[in-house]
Amino acid sequence: MTFQALNTAITGLRAAQQQLSVISNNVSNATTPGYNRQILPQQTQLLRESGQTVGVLTSTVIRTVDMNLQRDLWTQVSASSMKSVQVDYLQRIQDFNGPPDKEFSIAAKLAELRDAFSSLSDTPDDSTVLEQTLYNANIVADKFNDYAEMLTTLRNDTQGDLQTSVKTINSLLKEIADINNQIQGAKHFGNSVAGLQDQRDIAIKALTEEIDISFFERADGVLVVQTREGLELAGDIAHSLRFEAVPISANQYYPQTASGIFVDNVTNNKVTSTDITERVVGGKLGGLIELRDEILPSYHAQIDELAYQTALRFEAQGLQLFTDQNGLIPANTPPDPTTLPLPTPVPYVDFARVIQVNTDIQNDVTLLQRGTETSDVNIPTGDNSLIRRILEFTFGDVEYQQAVGNVDLSDGGAFTDLHTLLGLSPVNQVVSGIDFSSFTQLDDPGTIDETQLIDAFEEFFPGYPADASFEVTFADPRVAAGTPFDTITVDLSVAATDPLFAIGAPAYPPSPGVTINNALDQLTSYMNYLIADEANLGANPVNPAFGASVSANNYGQLVFNSSANISINGTGAGFMGPDAMGALGIQQGSFATEDPSFTVQVGNDPAYTITIEPGETLVDLQAKLEYDPLTQTGVPGLFVDIAGGFLNLRPGIDNSNFAPLDTAPVYGGDIKITGSPFSTNAAANGTPDGVGIVAAMFGTFTGLPPNIVETSPVTSVGYQVETANGSGSFVNFRNEFLGPNAAVSTGIFSASNLLDYAQKVIDETAQDYIQTQSAFENEDTLRGILQREFSDDSGVNIDEEMSNLIVVQTAYAAAARAITAADEMFQELINAVRR
Repeated sequence: MTFQALNTAITGLRAAQQQLSVISNNVSNATTPGYNRQILPQQTQLLRESGQTVGVLTSTVIRTVDMNLQRDLWTQVSASSMKSVQVDYLQRIQDFNGPPDKEFSIAAKLAELRDAFSSLSDTPDDSTVLEQTLYNANIVADKFNDYAEMLTTLRNDTQGDLQTSVKTINSLLKEIADINNQIQGAKHFGNSVAGLQDQRDIAIKALTEEIDISFFERADGVLVVQTREGLELAGDIAHSLRFEAVPISANQYYPQTASGIFVDNVTNNKVTSTDITERVVGGKLGGLIELRDEILPSYHAQIDELAYQTALRFEAQGLQLFTDQNGLIPANTPPDPTTLPLPTPVPYVDFARVIQVNTDIQNDVTLLQRGTETSDVNIPTGDNSLIRRILEFTFGDVEYQQAVGNVDLSDGGAFTDLHTLLGLSPVNQVVSGIDFSSFTQLDDPGTIDETQLIDAFEEFFPGYPADASFEVTFADPRVAAGTPFDTITVDLSVAATDPLFAIGAPAYPPSPGVTINNALDQLTSYMNYLIADEANLGANPVNPAFGASVSANNYGQLVFNSSANISINGTGAGFMGPDAMGALGIQQGSFATEDPSFTVQVGNDPAYTITIEPGETLVDLQAKLEYDPLTQTGVPGLFVDIAGGFLNLRPGIDNSNFAPLDTAPVYGGDIKITGSPFSTNAAANGTPDGVGIVAAMFGTFTGLPPNIVETSPVTSVGYQVETANGSGSFVNFRNEFLGPNAAVSTGIFSASNLLDYAQKVIDETAQDYIQTQSAFENEDTLRGILQREFSDDSGVNIDEEMSNLIVVQTAYAAAARAITAADEMFQELINAVRR
């Protein structure tokens, strides 16, 4: 029993010595990076047969590591590292754009260019202001160039950083695989692997800064490292990453012309590669890939779109201010992501890098005032019409205004004259000067009464009833059918004595219940009777095409109405003479008819009046609208289209004077269309009565009399581009299917004008930087929290180790005393035997 007690005490002493060694090692490495607290597992030693305790057994030294907590920490290291590298790149873009108050950005430079044109609008021929405007235009072009160059430089920088990251990853993977093999060997011989595991953890933590990983530990101690999606990177051997850094431009993209990241796997001397570029990579590597293939291409697509739309919108107003290095603006062809084998991008990829001020304008700065495009009429010096279009439309939301008709003015090809088709006719009204309704009748031969017209004006009719006549002639040589003129002779004595026109007789033209009540009624009934030749006086009725009639207005005045010219004469043999005509307020002379008309004004140019004469068709109207440089007739700067019989007008150049037709340039700008006070009546195409001439021509009315509502035919058309070929979807600025692979989105969906879009470009980068910076701070804070939690859980606590040391020291002393006691007992036993 004494021997057994001695052996038990010795095992305890050995265990205490080992514990002391472990504690000493923990204390000495408390501040060593990557060192994890080690412990010495021990258990009670039992006799197999009796189960009697005979001492203590110790195992190999192990670490106290929470693998789940460590897994979370390594994941967070990857997330923090990914955002960190992106913050560094986005910070460089912020530095380029500068703070808002410094006005360094492209948005600020475009605003300065607009302000320069605003100053030029006040003094269009001022050479100093012209040069300043040109200077601002060059600044804008330079800013586009510099921004595009910087983005290309940043993409190439990611290439270099990717290659560095891949080299670092490969070195770490080899180190991890080597340590795995050492651990595997040490465990085979029963040796502690705690130190090797610490070394491996340090390498893995460094690896997670470069790439996000997953892992699991095999029974033999090998830690298998995988990508986040489970592709093995290291175990017994390292699977190297492969990447070839080559210079790239804005026209290159993954996977066609930009290199990918591959993981090589060697099996039976055969190498198989797996592309992980588009997988969940994470870490610095993933952040760089996202920068190269998504973030920076998106920014480049934004600045290309802005540069291209800037060039297009200036050109749309007649000033090709910006071009590429060849003096051209790329075609506005929509992208097509569906073409095979490769998608078809927009033709202006990387346009921002080469945009420049048109060399023609560099050589002749006055083109900023005169324009660079073909025009009907040269813009004179000092005219600011082009500059006004630039200010209002290049920098505005609207490209141009147009008037689009929905009425077939050709009447289906029959070319009915417009007067008949629309129910329009010329208007001519001659109004007398006195109130005829104030006289009870024209004359009663048996009485003398000042309330009678003839008695009231007796002094002007000395030979009455003779010499009481005047004649009215209606004439219009443009009327093809019938006689070109007709005359009626008005005799006051006949109107006064004919029973047909007596007071109380039915009025003419007949109307139920309406009778003749005064001198005014007598005259109107009599003259309308003459116009219709109801008495068959030997003359033909007045040509109905003249639209002749006599009426009264609210002031009791006679009104001579006709669509033809009206001539009134009371001078000569048998007529009442000029004095009597003057007394009756009937003006002698010829009065020309007024044809239906409307005015067209393009921009702030003079307004042009377009008349529609009898017999004219849509073809005649087109000829009057389109400007002819030979005859200098028509409306300069107006584009006219009558396709299908529908009248469409917008700013531009008339297309009939160019070959082939429909190839003349069209411009932005505004138009105004105003009708004269004509309205429809008995239209052949069914237009209701009472519709104004402009609304009738364009069909811009709703309802029926008396509730007709007329609207302007002029509508504003915003800048529109098709998002993708054949999509039928149009937007102010393209926001998707951009870049060299027709797959890049700008993330800008609401801008409508240049300055708004430019500011959103700057805001987008600033917002991305702020969000990425915030995400980095959040991820890094969480990483710090996990690191502290891991260190508290797995690191060395000096106080705890010192407490453990005291316990071990006590156990060690106790074991030593037990050995001493056992030794004394053993010596007594020997001495007793000797005695």
